[in-house]
Amino acid sequence: MTKIRRKKKSKYSQNRPYVVLGLVITLCLALGTIIFIGSQEGESRDDDGGSTSRFQRNGERSQLGPSFKTKTKISTKNELEKRSPFDLVAEGYLHLIDISISQNPFQSQGNDSPYSVMGTFCHLNWVKHKKDPASIPMFKDLQNKSKDCPRSRVQIDLFAAVSTAREYDAKDQGVSINAMDPKGFVFHESRCGSTLVANSLAVFDAKKNRVYSESGPPITAVKAFNSKFEKESIQLVRDVIYLMGRTNDLQEENLFFKIQSIGSKSIWAFRKVFPTTPWIYVYRDPVQVMKSHLKTKGTTMAVCLRSQRRPPMADIAALTQEISSTSPDQLTTEQYCAAHLATLCLAAEKEISDAQGVGRLVNYAELPNILIEDIVPSHFLKEKAPLSAEATEMIMKVTAKYSKGRNTNKAWKEDSEQKEATAWEEMRDASNEYLYPVYKRMEALRINT
Repeated sequence: MTKIRRKKKSKYSQNRPYVVLGLVITLCLALGTIIFIGSQEGESRDDDGGSTSRFQRNGERSQLGPSFKTKTKISTKNELEKRSPFDLVAEGYLHLIDISISQNPFQSQGNDSPYSVMGTFCHLNWVKHKKDPASIPMFKDLQNKSKDCPRSRVQIDLFAAVSTAREYDAKDQGVSINAMDPKGFVFHESRCGSTLVANSLAVFDAKKNRVYSESGPPITAVKAFNSKFEKESIQLVRDVIYLMGRTNDLQEENLFFKIQSIGSKSIWAFRKVFPTTPWIYVYRDPVQVMKSHLKTKGTTMAVCLRSQRRPPMADIAALTQEISSTSPDQLTTEQYCAAHLATLCLAAEKEISDAQGVGRLVNYAELPNILIEDIVPSHFLKEKAPLSAEATEMIMKVTAKYSKGRNTNKAWKEDSEQKEATAWEEMRDASNEYLYPVYKRMEALRINT
């Protein structure tokens, strides 16, 4: 019998499906590269739909004029490295997120610079904050949610950046950059509704508003304030706010800052730099604010206790000596928390008494109605007309959410009675001893002014 031999398949025949698949993948990659390169040469668009400028491969500043695009977008790290960071700051692409101050920043620098400070910049996606500030309640959240921030992060001399920006603005004359002056500062006792205030400011006219909620540069600048170098200190704070108020979104015109609670002790410095800019101080019933800090008995991690782990602050030491003839390290947890909060309120009380209406007191119990009826339209915007129905609706909508809900979309619930009911005896005693005296005086000032 004759054996029939089957022809052995070649390696190519055996691997034909894989070869075809490889060719398809190669073609797709090639096509994607062509499309990507084409997109780089033409105009691209930002996440918010804004028109972006053509890439400048020579690193030179854009020519100003009607054709200048107000939204710069850098799509690759390589493209970013080709551009001068000073130009990117001037064009409003990079935003100030932090400053580093030397030990003696105002000593003679041997040049025209009035201070020695480095600024850290990156690109922030403000659209995310405007859409839902409760999901991005703090400035640190905005940095974390801005995907371009890490790769665009640079550190440069702050005064050189300011000088470049001012030169740019002088030539630009508002064509592509709007340098906003602050419309209002929000100071607070902490855990008293200040984030609710900031979120409300962000949404009542979102396209026009930019709100910095506890950003680092302003508080760092005022902490460095030195009376021996008052002129230079004022310029540093003013330059920081100037850079943070520059925008290439020409719809923006209202700039607000919510300052960290410890900034209440520096209201005097903000007033010296911006004497006519309206500000408010938000506070709350002592037991309620204490319970917001001390969630459980025996906790040592509350915000009001942070300074307890450092050398005691002079104002806390003075207050405790006056009230109980003791030192801060001998206080109970409840007493120290109450003493810390009292020093914030005492600083605000002093400045309010001398503010002649530029500063206002806002009790948590008044929120959000006081914002809608008075603070936003009359105090911050200085308008006679009330807020529109749409603006009011936006504030009511955002205040229905938990102000620091982040991505939980958690609804807000009134908890004042619950806080009162769950406060313990030592907390009530500490509140009565340290906080209620200044609280009662602030209430009298609020009602009578």
